[in-house]
Amino acid sequence: MYPLQAGLKGRTERVIDEALLTRHVGGQGVFATPAMILLMENTAHGSVAPHLGPDQTTVGYEVCVKHLGPSRPGATVVVTSLLKEVNGNKLLFEVECHDGDRLVGTGTHKRAVVPALE
Repeated sequence: MYPLQAGLKGRTERVIDEALLTRHVGGQGVFATPAMILLMENTAHGSVAPHLGPDQTTVGYEVCVKHLGPSRPGATVVVTSLLKEVNGNKLLFEVECHDGDRLVGTGTHKRAVVPALE
């Protein structure tokens, strides 16, 4: 059993820059769905990493999210995660992404606690 308990929260604030854009929509581009998912996964991992042993890490194995609306370059998005369930080494998170007061992404993300590679 791992010392992780439901209720751990994570938060990432990020300005949408060139690395987070998709351009196939034209114009200056918009916040890319894969970039949003990356921020969600990193936020979830970061929320539990300080609670793991030095020989442990987490890996994502399922993402189920909806990208609800566009965000423009230069906007600041806030990604949050909430650890909802711990079942052995399996972790279930609720994740959200906001652009100001507007919800632009929501869903769940599953991670597993595994041995860290040397």
